[in-house]
Amino acid sequence: MAAAKAYSLLCKKENAHEDPIYCCAWTKIMPTGDSNEKAKDYIVTAGLDGISKVWEIKNNKLELLHVLKGHSMAIVSVAISPDGYTLATTSLDSILIIWELSTGNKVHEIETGSIDTWKVAFSPDGTKSKDSKYIASGTVDGNICIFDETQGKLIHTVEAHTKDVRSIEFSPNSKLVVTASNDGFVKLFNVASGDLQGSLELKTWVLHVGFSPDGACIAAGTGDGEVVIASTSGLKILKTFQDHSHIVWGVQFNSSSEKVVSVSKDKSINIYECPKLQTNKK
Repeated sequence: MAAAKAYSLLCKKENAHEDPIYCCAWTKIMPTGDSNEKAKDYIVTAGLDGISKVWEIKNNKLELLHVLKGHSMAIVSVAISPDGYTLATTSLDSILIIWELSTGNKVHEIETGSIDTWKVAFSPDGTKSKDSKYIASGTVDGNICIFDETQGKLIHTVEAHTKDVRSIEFSPNSKLVVTASNDGFVKLFNVASGDLQGSLELKTWVLHVGFSPDGACIAAGTGDGEVVIASTSGLKILKTFQDHSHIVWGVQFNSSSEKVVSVSKDKSINIYECPKLQTNKK
């Protein structure tokens, strides 16, 4: 019988960039047709240096595949399309760039004007919000706003936090939204009703939060360098990793919900083993 998996640090890539790393994304590309090739895992990181790096994961080690140069200022968001082949990056230079992930080639460059674009994301079908119905946003005064995209109207304004909302994300089934704030709280809300479903108080700012693809867990990155894994049900802390020496700016689960990548102001990339929760299926 195979040994049970335990929470652990699998890989630490120090000085992965020359400057603080602000964002990350993880994807798995499946072979097409009758190919005998195995699926490949890739992580994309970017930050203050204005450079995106594409890493291939082999035996829990990161191998640098591409260095993507095209932005003149810090990159604040990266996203990968559902099929894993397309990468989008946004920067304080007010430019959005679309890349081909496997080759590193630039596909499109879009000027977004004088307004900073702080977040970019692909939906599961690559066209709209998570379920093509709801859109959620967070504000500097701590509120979250939930819009019904099909009706084109605001349906909820929730006084969620006492300080800036730093991160907001829909659950995989779009029924919940998780938020993180400078007030040190992670909170869960029901999308349809706007009701609070759970609250978790951490010791300091929470810069980023995201769901596992199976919806069972969330991962959060904090201002004191911690990566916190909690169950979605009840927001119970399952594990707190303390392997970064500075602010954790980005966290993301892999496609199987069993590993988490984190990036930090300390310029390092960490990969963690996070055993899947056993859920009762009816």
